Amino acid sequence: MKILLENISLLYDVQCVCLLFFPRVSFSEDDGKYLTAKADEAGIFVSFTQNGKIETGFYPFVKEYDYFRTAVKLSVYDILCKVTKKKSPWGIITGIRPATLLDKLRKENGDDAGRIFAERYRVSPEKISLCEEVLEGRRRAIEENGKDNASIYISIPFCPSRCKYCSFVSSSTEKEKHLLPDYISFLCDEIREKRDMIIADGKIPSTLYIGGGTPSVLDGRLLKKLLISVEENFLSRFPIKEFTFEAGRADTVSEEKLKILEAYGTTRISVNPQTLNDDVLLAIGRKHTSADFFRAYDIARKFSFIINTDIIAGLPSDYPESFYKTSEDIFSLSPDNITVHTLYLKRSADFGAAEEVLSVKEAAEKSGVEKMLSYLDGRRREEKYFPYYLYKQKNTVENMENVGYSKYARECFYNIYMMDDIHDIYGIGAGAVSKRIDPETGRAFRKSNTKFAYNYIKERTVSES
Repeated sequence: MKILLENISLLYDVQCVCLLFFPRVSFSEDDGKYLTAKADEAGIFVSFTQNGKIETGFYPFVKEYDYFRTAVKLSVYDILCKVTKKKSPWGIITGIRPATLLDKLRKENGDDAGRIFAERYRVSPEKISLCEEVLEGRRRAIEENGKDNASIYISIPFCPSRCKYCSFVSSSTEKEKHLLPDYISFLCDEIREKRDMIIADGKIPSTLYIGGGTPSVLDGRLLKKLLISVEENFLSRFPIKEFTFEAGRADTVSEEKLKILEAYGTTRISVNPQTLNDDVLLAIGRKHTSADFFRAYDIARKFSFIINTDIIAGLPSDYPESFYKTSEDIFSLSPDNITVHTLYLKRSADFGAAEEVLSVKEAAEKSGVEKMLSYLDGRRREEKYFPYYLYKQKNTVENMENVGYSKYARECFYNIYMMDDIHDIYGIGAGAVSKRIDPETGRAFRKSNTKFAYNYIKERTVSES
């Protein structure tokens, strides 16, 4: 597709809207598709040409609420809806926090917020309702957040193997297990440094999250070493109400490790199957079976943890009937939280080259992801789970969302504070991101640690020499 813009310097935004309809567009090749958009004082004039046929449109500025970027995106979205006969349930929203956007509209426009959300962004009634539920679901966490509160994130960027859809920077313990002892030693050093920084900043951490990767790849000795440092520097010094450990993969969960976690104050864990279809597990590169997940879950239920499980809609060769069975099996376990992700692909995923990523994404779209999520949404209502956090990514199948569902009073506050930029986050470890939130504007300022574990070790070795 070729894109020609006149008096419009928003190529990236236009591309994002085009990708909702044409996932294979390159935006420069002459493939018979042409999109033009021109701006003047009256509005945006657009035209779309395909196979010699031309459609034109005009989007006038609406003084009540339009601003230029929104008007451009709407003009492109509307004409592409017309020529493709398709719509996105999220309209032109490709950003990460739609519920936060609705909250902002509520503060500015009161009862008109829902109408404006639909008109300005073309969001469907179903997604508006979901956002409204999320805002209610996160209310308890917002009310309990004090002005000096913060959260702590500790990164363990190692996994037993790399899932083929994954784009996170994680080291496979199949190849880099030898790095773990040095990594944990330097991580404990940074934990002490961040403790001092938190005290100097006058912050009071309320939640702590150890994520990855798969933190439960640590053996009992290294896990205990890490948790001793966490207890000495954080748990014994600050009134932390929530301590989450992402156990993650079933093939890393053992009763020994969970005993250590409970002994050192962990309140929440995740045990994540992603799917309970063994053929799909094999296809995406996970080294465990559904039976392994049920074994790990049964072990976890012996303890006092709040338990979350993750599943993914849109995995390769996973179709509605298979996804429905996974959903029913998860509901039968009655976990405290269920997090439902939509398949999200980047070129850095192990699926490989751009063409393979696109092929996987297109196959997933044909498998009926929206239908899968609709089914689960109906069932979670019957099982009395409520949505409490929501985020979107730009390259998800069918432009769908990721949602955390919870039983009453079992929601994960860290997820809310981190995802919605509610308060400062102190990131520790390779790939961890620290965030400072401007109290006046709410704007987040991010600072990232070096991404790879071996570089993290190298940098800290040099700094200590």
